[in-house]
Amino acid sequence: MAPSVSQIVASSYNAVLAVARKAENQWAEAAALRELERQGMVVRKAFGAQLEAPLDYQRNPGATFLSSSLQQLSAAETEVVTDAVYDIAQIGVPVTWTKLTEVQNSSENQKIALSKQLMTNGFDSHDDLVEAAFFATSTSGFLGLLTHIPDSGQSSDGGIDSTSETMWRSQNSTYVDDTDIEAAFTSVWNACAKGSGSALQPTAMFSDAATQSLFEGTQQAMQRYVDSQDLKAGFKTIAFKTARYVYSKNGGTRVYFTNPKNLQLVVSSGMYRDKGETQELVQQGQAGYRFNIYSALQLLTNNRSRLGVAHV
Repeated sequence: MAPSVSQIVASSYNAVLAVARKAENQWAEAAALRELERQGMVVRKAFGAQLEAPLDYQRNPGATFLSSSLQQLSAAETEVVTDAVYDIAQIGVPVTWTKLTEVQNSSENQKIALSKQLMTNGFDSHDDLVEAAFFATSTSGFLGLLTHIPDSGQSSDGGIDSTSETMWRSQNSTYVDDTDIEAAFTSVWNACAKGSGSALQPTAMFSDAATQSLFEGTQQAMQRYVDSQDLKAGFKTIAFKTARYVYSKNGGTRVYFTNPKNLQLVVSSGMYRDKGETQELVQQGQAGYRFNIYSALQLLTNNRSRLGVAHV
């Protein structure tokens, strides 16, 4: 149910001039999406009918130690490359207002610039929708972390069934509470890295705030005086080994381990957060205007074995 104060009353004074400003946002916070952008995990590219991720999926099956100088090698065709294939997901955000709203929001009586606020809300709504779907399984064709990194490590993803194709399984470990959460993190991190010095170690971890707090509480207390009056305790930024640990309001007790090479939010280079033209419309006898915000995108992986989850 909408709050009791109407939008038109909230956005304008009856006859008082005020400085135009934005309304305070009460609901949006795209922490995971910001971290994806920060680490280069949002990739802009031209799309085709589908999105394909080429995979080098196995060691050359003919590779062998020679028992003699003239041992014959296999003449079978070398099969080491395949594809993970993903459909394109779409997001649409309609922004509509009436001509009466424009009349009631003339520049002399505005508390906020309502048309600008509607646009701001539209883009925040878009990002909040992506953030929520990021932690889900599938939302109208958009694949989230629960699809790519399931608790069992096994499922079909990108047209490849990891039940039979073991190379396509993600890593996983379980924890009970603060007594073993760090051990679970170590197990998943090591499994994703596959070896010391790997170039594909996890660089980003995601969960909710409570789980991050649980982990932070296991770390050695570090307190320092900022000056003679202030004591600062805790950590502004939390990391585990090479991975920055980010919490999101949409996250949960699952802690996901990822890196920008093997998990990417691929978005259309020409149609990501695209604002369409503002058009006049007449609907059910009411004159007004609208524009749409549109994105074509998909979260995909090209190597599930480098992704992991620690869960209860």
